[in-house]
Amino acid sequence: MFNSLKSVDYQVADLAKACQWYCDILGTQPLFETPFATTFKVGDCFLTLSQGKKPLPASTERTSSFWEVDDIDVAYRRLIDAGATPNLAVTSVERITFVRVIDPFGNLIGITHTTYTMMDAKKQSVDNQPSQTAMMVTFCRALAAKDDRKAIRGPDRLAELFLTDDDRNHFSDGRSRIPSWLYGYLISRTVFFDDKFRDALSKDIPQIVFLGAGYDTRVYRYRDLLRNTRIFELDIDSTQKRKRAILNNSNIEIPPQVSYVTIDFRVDDLHDAMKKAGFNDSTETLFIWEGVTYYLSDEATGNTLSCIREHAPHGSTICFDYLTQKFESANPGEPCRFWISPNEIEPFLAKYGIKIIEHVDSKELERRSLTLADGSLAEKLLPIFRIVYGALSV
Repeated sequence: MFNSLKSVDYQVADLAKACQWYCDILGTQPLFETPFATTFKVGDCFLTLSQGKKPLPASTERTSSFWEVDDIDVAYRRLIDAGATPNLAVTSVERITFVRVIDPFGNLIGITHTTYTMMDAKKQSVDNQPSQTAMMVTFCRALAAKDDRKAIRGPDRLAELFLTDDDRNHFSDGRSRIPSWLYGYLISRTVFFDDKFRDALSKDIPQIVFLGAGYDTRVYRYRDLLRNTRIFELDIDSTQKRKRAILNNSNIEIPPQVSYVTIDFRVDDLHDAMKKAGFNDSTETLFIWEGVTYYLSDEATGNTLSCIREHAPHGSTICFDYLTQKFESANPGEPCRFWISPNEIEPFLAKYGIKIIEHVDSKELERRSLTLADGSLAEKLLPIFRIVYGALSV
């Protein structure tokens, strides 16, 4: 019935103080934070600090361990039928459901289940349906475009077009469904990449390549700035077909400078795909690689960078973001496969002839895009994402 230990819950009297203590001890920042609890990712397990009532009991009720199970309803009923008594009611937060009982000997037993562990990861992969991670990014961009806080309101007014009926049904309570740190990161990332895109257009860079365009709308939002710049949007067939159909049904005109290129970065030859669409090897290019590296293997990531080095001229630039540590994706069909330490990124890119111009961490993104008029932060980011803007130097 039990699979593996999944999470441990510690009750604390001072949540803020305990959070800082564990940040120092673990050498990492929380994965999630609410006024009532803080969760850290420790290896393959989760450690949650919960706000306890004062004074805290001296009993083992201060600590709860949760075992992962395949079917929480069946496991819970089995425990009760075997003589256990309820202790904590069945509770669901996002995709996670948990419950706690007391065994006949007085011990607390927590069990938990994450909904996506029962899903067929293959069915959720981009081989069989449009990218769900791209949909999540679009949902956040649509929310950001209507954020009440004007200082951080997002620029993507077209993102809402790509939402599903289910997304629209949950739009009013969307902020409660998205972790604050993730929402904030996607706001700040969108602004950063928007700036690089507009800057390239202002300099009449001849070519811009979107490596994994998803539901990006920059070429439509900034169509008046395109002039003679050629745009190549590359993505998996399932996502690209849905995007084009929605644009067509919404009467969004596709600028003549735009070429759509179908590609699977895992197996297809990047240069062949771009060349067939009219990519010019001798022309200066900006490569935008937003929210993609996480889901590629080390080999696919290296192959993409090698292609850029070999088929783009000196002075071409690339803008991408990456994970600084292993992270568990919310979608089993698109698991995270690539991460690299910030200390290793410079020598890693040097192997591909790329020199870093900007290397932006979470603190800098907060300062640039998430600071309100009174100086406070609208959202606080996790230090697991960074953005690089670099140029081909050799």
